[in-house]
Amino acid sequence: MRRTVAGLAAVLVLLSACTGGDRPSASGDPASSAPATAAPQEPAPVVVEATYLSVPVELEVAPVQVQGDVALLSVEYRLGAGAPAGAVFSAGQVLKTATGAVGPTGVRLVDLETGQVHPPGTDAERQPAVTREALPVTAEAPATSHGLYRAPAAESVAVLFPYLGLVRDVPVVHLGAGEELPVTAQDLGRAGDITYAAAPVDQFTVAFDDSSSTRVSHEDVTVALASDVLFGVDLADLSPDAQAVVDRAATEIAAEAAEGRVEVVGHTDDVASPEHNQDLSVRRAQAVVDRLAPVLGTAFEVVAEGRGESEPAVAGTSPEARAANRRVEIRFTAATPGASVEVGAAAAVPEPTGPVASGDAAVEVAGVTGFAVRALAVEPVGPFLVGTLEVERTGAGTAQPTGLFGDFVQGLATGRGLSALAMGGGAHNATLLGDASRVYPLDYVRPAADGASGDVRAVVADEWVVAPMAPGETLTTTVLWPDPGGDTVTVDVPERFRLADVPVTRR
Repeated sequence: MRRTVAGLAAVLVLLSACTGGDRPSASGDPASSAPATAAPQEPAPVVVEATYLSVPVELEVAPVQVQGDVALLSVEYRLGAGAPAGAVFSAGQVLKTATGAVGPTGVRLVDLETGQVHPPGTDAERQPAVTREALPVTAEAPATSHGLYRAPAAESVAVLFPYLGLVRDVPVVHLGAGEELPVTAQDLGRAGDITYAAAPVDQFTVAFDDSSSTRVSHEDVTVALASDVLFGVDLADLSPDAQAVVDRAATEIAAEAAEGRVEVVGHTDDVASPEHNQDLSVRRAQAVVDRLAPVLGTAFEVVAEGRGESEPAVAGTSPEARAANRRVEIRFTAATPGASVEVGAAAAVPEPTGPVASGDAAVEVAGVTGFAVRALAVEPVGPFLVGTLEVERTGAGTAQPTGLFGDFVQGLATGRGLSALAMGGGAHNATLLGDASRVYPLDYVRPAADGASGDVRAVVADEWVVAPMAPGETLTTTVLWPDPGGDTVTVDVPERFRLADVPVTRR
């Protein structure tokens, strides 16, 4: 499976754009036949409809205004037609991050041309430069929010709203020299220097047999081979099965890597002394090099290095954390930046570990009782897929769907570096089943992680699906994945549910 991330085209999932067109001139208007130079039209806002807890909500997303490196996003929220009497949509409460202040702090720009995510700008205290209000919306009164972001490079940008979906094709307008943004960081209660950051999206897959995981970060690729699969306890000799795992990795690397340096780096857990672990990591890396280098040939310089216990993939001393930290990483430069790389044996799709439904049918969720999930839409964005899943409360009483898309232990075991909150309440484990591996939601390194020990990552999906739901209420979850190809996909959340044969709308 090899597809290049290039020329990304935005797609709208669940939400349907409702922008107005040009009004034709009356047939008797002389201007309709006289030659004239039409004045350039101002880009129109994008108006979309969504649903939150069965309440229709209308969003009017204004063109993003850019001055220098800073972009202003302004959104008006209204109740949609058919909203129940007395309904209130609190935009500032619904659209916040799990630990953030009230306000639409969870709204992100997604530059689909460059494959980058833009979170809100932050001040020295890591406080986001967005409207910090609850923003209640009623039938009589709309509400408006503002947020400042790093300017996107493209002529249009997508906006990812928690629970409300991905809004595509929002125009980007560059102000002229001397023009100022109508809303400043000071207007939003932020003072001092504001940091505006953007992060490239990464792809992450795990082989069906758990022998390896692969992370693609534009042109940099890291294949992590699980030491528990390659080696016996405290040993550095490859078994015949382990040799086959390395051979499969070598075949894929030979096909996908640019000629040059390939680094093989051994890592251990923190059991035993640092000196012992350092020596063990070097020996394990060299064992992989000895098997890998002959397959790759003279076009590649393959080098071994050991890091011992000094660079854990995840923090902690639990069995799951230590297993994730025992690994041998193979790092190389992709011949085609952004191309998907899948390392794993051709194998049958794993048996489901939860209830199964097909197509657009709903499935009851195991482990988190009283909820059902179905796929509303799966559509391509270039080599990406955007999926919209509907969650319905089917049980009695009000409850939160916490852990609906996987739990903390499952998230920790992958060694992706996600936050504990995202692994407890987000859509981090909503995977697609590829040819030989699980395809996880796209992710990126949070800008707030700069200078921290290890990466703290966020998924390009709903990160906090925990809204209290009453019987019959629904909400939606948006997930972006790499595109494994095909006319259908299987959405699988281990130990929760599987949606098989979900059609992919390819226009």
